[in-house]
Amino acid sequence: MPARHLAAAAALVLASAVPAVAAAPAHPDLPAGSTEVPVERGSARLRLSPDLRSALKDDGVVVTSLDAKGKVGPRGHSGGGTTLRITGGAVTNSGGKLGGELRFGRAGLALVATGGTSRTRAAEFRKSVKITRFELDLGHGTLTAALHNGTRFTLGTFARPTTRAVLRTKTRSLRVNLTIRATPSAARLDAALGTHCFTGHRPLLHARIVASLDRSADLRTALNLG
Repeated sequence: MPARHLAAAAALVLASAVPAVAAAPAHPDLPAGSTEVPVERGSARLRLSPDLRSALKDDGVVVTSLDAKGKVGPRGHSGGGTTLRITGGAVTNSGGKLGGELRFGRAGLALVATGGTSRTRAAEFRKSVKITRFELDLGHGTLTAALHNGTRFTLGTFARPTTRAVLRTKTRSLRVNLTIRATPSAARLDAALGTHCFTGHRPLLHARIVASLDRSADLRTALNLG
Protein backbone atom coordinates (compact mmCIF):
# COMPACT_ATOMS: atom_id res chain seq x y z
CA MET A 1 0.00 0.00 0.00
CA PRO A 2 1.39 3.44 -0.88
CA ALA A 3 2.69 5.52 2.01
CA ARG A 4 0.03 8.18 1.60
CA HIS A 5 -2.72 5.53 1.91
CA LEU A 6 -1.08 4.11 5.03
CA ALA A 7 -0.98 7.60 6.58
CA ALA A 8 -4.64 8.22 5.83
CA ALA A 9 -5.65 4.85 7.31
CA ALA A 10 -3.66 5.54 10.48
CA ALA A 11 -5.34 8.93 10.86
CA LEU A 12 -8.79 7.33 10.60
CA VAL A 13 -7.92 4.75 13.27
CA LEU A 14 -6.68 7.43 15.66
CA ALA A 15 -9.77 9.63 15.10
CA SER A 16 -12.15 6.76 15.85
CA ALA A 17 -10.25 5.90 19.02
CA VAL A 18 -10.67 9.38 20.54
CA PRO A 19 -14.16 9.93 22.02
CA ALA A 20 -16.04 13.04 20.94
CA VAL A 21 -16.13 15.84 23.51
CA ALA A 22 -19.59 17.30 24.04
CA ALA A 23 -19.91 21.05 24.02
CA ALA A 24 -20.44 22.50 27.48
CA PRO A 25 -23.83 24.12 28.05
CA ALA A 26 -23.92 27.91 28.23
CA HIS A 27 -25.03 27.68 31.86
CA PRO A 28 -24.12 24.62 33.97
CA ASP A 29 -27.42 24.67 35.90
CA LEU A 30 -29.70 24.86 32.87
CA PRO A 31 -30.70 21.99 30.56
CA ALA A 32 -29.82 22.10 26.89
CA GLY A 33 -32.10 24.45 24.99
CA SER A 34 -32.75 26.61 28.06
CA THR A 35 -29.85 29.05 28.00
CA GLU A 36 -30.10 32.58 29.35
CA VAL A 37 -31.10 35.25 26.85
CA PRO A 38 -29.95 38.73 27.98
CA VAL A 39 -32.38 41.62 28.17
CA GLU A 40 -31.11 44.61 26.17
CA ARG A 41 -33.58 47.25 27.32
CA GLY A 42 -37.12 47.72 28.53
CA SER A 43 -39.37 49.13 31.21
CA ALA A 44 -41.99 48.18 33.76
CA ARG A 45 -45.02 50.20 34.73
CA LEU A 46 -45.84 49.58 38.39
CA ARG A 47 -49.23 50.63 39.72
CA LEU A 48 -50.68 50.03 43.17
CA SER A 49 -53.88 47.98 43.29
CA PRO A 50 -57.06 50.06 43.75
CA ASP A 51 -57.77 48.26 47.03
CA LEU A 52 -54.38 49.13 48.49
CA ARG A 53 -54.54 52.72 47.27
CA SER A 54 -57.90 53.15 48.97
CA ALA A 55 -56.60 51.68 52.24
CA LEU A 56 -53.55 53.94 52.18
CA LYS A 57 -55.67 56.97 51.43
CA ASP A 58 -57.90 56.22 54.42
CA ASP A 59 -54.76 56.12 56.57
CA GLY A 60 -53.54 59.42 55.16
CA VAL A 61 -50.76 57.99 52.96
CA VAL A 62 -50.03 59.46 49.55
CA VAL A 63 -48.21 57.37 46.93
CA THR A 64 -45.95 59.13 44.46
CA SER A 65 -43.01 58.44 42.17
CA LEU A 66 -39.35 58.67 43.09
CA ASP A 67 -36.74 59.58 40.48
CA ALA A 68 -33.26 58.08 40.10
CA LYS A 69 -31.76 60.82 42.30
CA GLY A 70 -34.16 60.12 45.14
CA LYS A 71 -36.36 63.15 44.54
CA VAL A 72 -40.02 62.69 45.43
CA GLY A 73 -42.40 63.62 42.63
CA PRO A 74 -45.43 65.92 42.96
CA ARG A 75 -47.96 64.41 45.35
CA GLY A 76 -51.07 63.07 43.69
CA HIS A 77 -49.65 63.16 40.14
CA SER A 78 -48.27 59.65 39.82
CA GLY A 79 -51.60 57.84 39.74
CA GLY A 80 -50.31 55.50 42.42
CA GLY A 81 -47.46 54.13 40.34
CA THR A 82 -44.26 54.73 38.46
CA THR A 83 -42.35 53.56 35.39
CA LEU A 84 -39.00 51.85 35.96
CA ARG A 85 -36.23 51.34 33.42
CA ILE A 86 -34.77 47.85 33.09
CA THR A 87 -31.01 48.04 33.65
CA GLY A 88 -30.10 44.36 33.38
CA GLY A 89 -31.20 40.77 33.51
CA ALA A 90 -31.95 37.73 31.39
CA VAL A 91 -34.79 35.31 30.74
CA THR A 92 -34.89 31.53 30.57
CA ASN A 93 -37.41 28.80 29.91
CA SER A 94 -37.68 26.86 33.13
CA GLY A 95 -39.95 23.86 32.66
CA GLY A 96 -42.27 25.81 30.38
CA LYS A 97 -42.44 28.74 32.82
CA LEU A 98 -40.66 32.05 32.49
CA GLY A 99 -37.39 32.16 34.44
CA GLY A 100 -34.46 34.49 34.93
CA GLU A 101 -34.44 37.91 36.53
CA LEU A 102 -35.01 41.58 35.74
CA ARG A 103 -33.17 44.40 37.50
CA PHE A 104 -34.36 47.98 37.55
CA GLY A 105 -32.71 51.35 38.12
CA ARG A 106 -32.64 53.59 41.18
CA ALA A 107 -36.08 55.09 40.64
CA GLY A 108 -39.00 53.80 42.67
CA LEU A 109 -41.97 54.72 44.81
CA ALA A 110 -42.40 56.98 47.82
CA LEU A 111 -45.11 56.50 50.44
CA VAL A 112 -45.72 59.74 52.31
CA ALA A 113 -47.84 59.77 55.47
CA THR A 114 -49.60 62.78 56.94
CA GLY A 115 -50.09 63.53 60.61
CA GLY A 116 -53.64 62.14 60.45
CA THR A 117 -56.11 60.31 58.25
CA SER A 118 -57.24 61.67 54.91
CA ARG A 119 -60.55 62.60 56.53
CA THR A 120 -58.83 65.13 58.78
CA ARG A 121 -57.03 66.63 55.76
CA ALA A 122 -53.88 67.10 57.82
CA ALA A 123 -51.45 69.30 55.92
CA GLU A 124 -48.22 68.33 57.61
CA PHE A 125 -46.33 65.35 56.16
CA ARG A 126 -44.37 63.61 58.90
CA LYS A 127 -43.31 60.18 57.66
CA SER A 128 -42.15 58.81 54.34
CA VAL A 129 -40.80 55.53 53.00
CA LYS A 130 -38.78 55.29 49.81
CA ILE A 131 -38.78 51.97 47.96
CA THR A 132 -36.10 51.54 45.29
CA ARG A 133 -33.88 49.03 43.46
CA PHE A 134 -36.68 46.70 42.45
CA GLU A 135 -35.75 43.23 41.18
CA LEU A 136 -38.01 40.56 39.73
CA ASP A 137 -36.92 36.96 40.23
CA LEU A 138 -38.90 35.37 37.41
CA GLY A 139 -37.85 31.86 38.36
CA HIS A 140 -39.15 32.09 41.93
CA GLY A 141 -41.99 34.53 41.32
CA THR A 142 -40.79 37.18 43.77
CA LEU A 143 -40.35 40.95 43.75
CA THR A 144 -37.66 42.34 46.04
CA ALA A 145 -36.79 45.95 46.76
CA ALA A 146 -34.70 48.13 49.04
CA LEU A 147 -35.89 50.64 51.62
CA HIS A 148 -34.32 54.06 51.84
CA ASN A 149 -32.08 52.79 54.66
CA GLY A 150 -30.67 50.06 52.39
CA THR A 151 -32.61 47.13 53.91
CA ARG A 152 -33.55 44.64 51.19
CA PHE A 153 -36.75 42.61 51.54
CA THR A 154 -39.23 40.53 49.56
CA LEU A 155 -42.10 42.85 48.77
CA GLY A 156 -44.40 40.52 46.85
CA THR A 157 -44.98 37.28 44.97
CA PHE A 158 -46.64 36.50 41.65
CA ALA A 159 -47.74 33.56 39.54
CA ARG A 160 -45.10 32.73 36.94
CA PRO A 161 -46.46 32.93 33.37
CA THR A 162 -45.81 30.30 30.72
CA THR A 163 -42.86 31.15 28.50
CA ARG A 164 -44.72 30.81 25.22
CA ALA A 165 -47.49 33.16 26.35
CA VAL A 166 -45.23 36.16 26.98
CA LEU A 167 -42.38 35.83 24.47
CA ARG A 168 -42.58 37.17 20.90
CA THR A 169 -40.01 35.22 18.88
CA LYS A 170 -40.28 37.32 15.72
CA THR A 171 -39.63 40.60 17.50
CA ARG A 172 -37.42 39.04 20.23
CA SER A 173 -39.46 40.76 22.91
CA LEU A 174 -41.08 40.05 26.24
CA ARG A 175 -44.53 41.36 27.16
CA VAL A 176 -46.00 40.31 30.47
CA ASN A 177 -48.58 41.53 32.99
CA LEU A 178 -48.14 40.47 36.60
CA THR A 179 -50.37 40.77 39.65
CA ILE A 180 -48.09 40.99 42.66
CA ARG A 181 -49.40 40.13 46.12
CA ALA A 182 -47.93 41.28 49.43
CA THR A 183 -45.69 39.01 51.49
CA PRO A 184 -45.50 38.98 55.31
CA SER A 185 -42.24 40.94 55.11
CA ALA A 186 -44.11 43.79 53.39
CA ALA A 187 -45.58 44.55 56.82
CA ARG A 188 -42.37 46.44 57.62
CA LEU A 189 -43.89 49.23 55.53
CA ASP A 190 -46.77 49.37 58.02
CA ALA A 191 -44.26 49.61 60.85
CA ALA A 192 -42.53 52.53 59.15
CA LEU A 193 -45.73 54.39 58.28
CA GLY A 194 -47.88 53.54 61.28
CA THR A 195 -50.52 51.89 59.08
CA HIS A 196 -52.19 48.46 58.71
CA CYS A 197 -52.36 48.26 54.93
CA PHE A 198 -49.79 45.62 53.99
CA THR A 199 -51.09 42.69 56.00
CA GLY A 200 -52.29 39.44 54.46
CA HIS A 201 -51.81 38.27 50.91
CA ARG A 202 -53.67 41.21 49.40
CA PRO A 203 -53.04 42.44 45.83
CA LEU A 204 -50.19 44.92 46.02
CA LEU A 205 -49.05 45.96 42.55
CA HIS A 206 -49.83 45.46 38.92
CA ALA A 207 -46.74 45.32 36.71
CA ARG A 208 -46.78 45.72 32.94
CA ILE A 209 -43.37 44.79 31.50
CA VAL A 210 -42.13 45.34 27.97
CA ALA A 211 -38.55 44.32 27.14
CA SER A 212 -36.33 43.72 24.13
CA LEU A 213 -34.13 40.62 24.20
CA ASP A 214 -30.69 39.97 22.71
CA ARG A 215 -30.99 40.64 18.97
CA SER A 216 -28.41 37.98 18.11
CA ALA A 217 -30.27 35.19 19.93
CA ASP A 218 -32.39 32.55 18.24
CA LEU A 219 -35.13 32.41 20.88
CA ARG A 220 -36.65 29.14 19.66
CA THR A 221 -33.34 27.35 20.03
CA ALA A 222 -32.01 29.14 23.12
CA LEU A 223 -35.25 28.73 25.06
CA ASN A 224 -36.28 25.37 23.60
CA LEU A 225 -39.54 26.69 22.20
CA GLY A 226 -39.74 24.14 19.40
